[in-house]
Amino acid sequence: MAKVISPTTTFNNEYFSFIVSESWKHIGADQTHADILAHNLLVGGLQGKLHQGLGVIEAVTIPYEAGILDPTSTPELESEGDTWAVYNGKKSSGHYVCTLMAQTAIEKARKHGISIVFGYDHCDGGNFSNYTQMAMKEGMFAMSSNNSVPLNAPFGGMDPAMSCPPFDAALVGGEELPLVTSIMIGEGYDSHICDAIVNDRDLHVAALVDQETGELTADARKWGSLIEGYGRVADCKAPWTFLTPRLYSLNIWNEVMTAIINPKGKIAPELPAVPSDFFTMEDAPCPVGGSYILVIDPSHFGPIEEVKRKSDMFVKAIKKNRPRAGFNEVYIPDEWGLKALATATDEHQVMDAHWDGFKDFLKRSGTSIEELNAKWEAKVGAERAAETIRK
Repeated sequence: MAKVISPTTTFNNEYFSFIVSESWKHIGADQTHADILAHNLLVGGLQGKLHQGLGVIEAVTIPYEAGILDPTSTPELESEGDTWAVYNGKKSSGHYVCTLMAQTAIEKARKHGISIVFGYDHCDGGNFSNYTQMAMKEGMFAMSSNNSVPLNAPFGGMDPAMSCPPFDAALVGGEELPLVTSIMIGEGYDSHICDAIVNDRDLHVAALVDQETGELTADARKWGSLIEGYGRVADCKAPWTFLTPRLYSLNIWNEVMTAIINPKGKIAPELPAVPSDFFTMEDAPCPVGGSYILVIDPSHFGPIEEVKRKSDMFVKAIKKNRPRAGFNEVYIPDEWGLKALATATDEHQVMDAHWDGFKDFLKRSGTSIEELNAKWEAKVGAERAAETIRK
């Protein structure tokens, strides 16, 4: 599990899911949408990816409070062929849209061997391993991402023009852990800016471009600022940049997939660079320009057992590699998250700053944690509720 670097509190999983789902229903979402959001945030927490747990809800509450996200809308399958489709998100959350995209892509790949589904006009989708692992659990391979607001300057540049997108991929495995990737295609998110300011410390890496000197800095406090009432998303007038041209190049090709070849996608430079701009812009776009999921069903091209055998053999070859100086063990990508999910208990950790921000959102949206706790108590009974409630 990822190392905890900020104050956290332990939450009962069932209570957490109920509270998140009820908060989304309170603002107009239907049960399906609310449950998808709650599930996706829970998975991030169970993986130990604390910035992809409860905190990532701010990436959808900000556009909701700015009048952009519509929790009552239903995403629309706009066009499709045998091996492709396009979803109009209709300003819903990416959690809802990308889940529907994954379901459609899996169905088409099962029939035709391969499929790609694009999405547009939707907000953040959070932890993209939720979507690729849907395909993995069906015996398939998937890769998926979206672009977002331009938090990054290009390699060698000083001005925001590129997003810091997620990239996730997953392949069904055999007896060993499956091969998965879950990364950000950049050096940091706005969540890292917020965390550094809240805890009064430098960033984990000097990758912000100082707007006075053009030098790289780890001091988010100089250029960053908190958004009142939020605990994960922050503004920053100094963009991140790439420390290697390889990561820069990969980011560009992800923009191609998410927005440029996406027939309705918007490129990152068309989106606001500062999150709080969404509160002041007229006719602001969704903070995601476009998304995609590509799914392959390997059983169409050969025996699936052979795919599993080779995946297991590859994992074993990596795991038996001798660790070099400074390492105790050689890991496969996201091994911590996979093992954390496999050994998950009925509790997980939530960062205190994220919980406080969530409670502030509840108040602004016309409810409170006390009201939701009362609903939880009515659902499970006073004695059990007392063991799980957080205030």
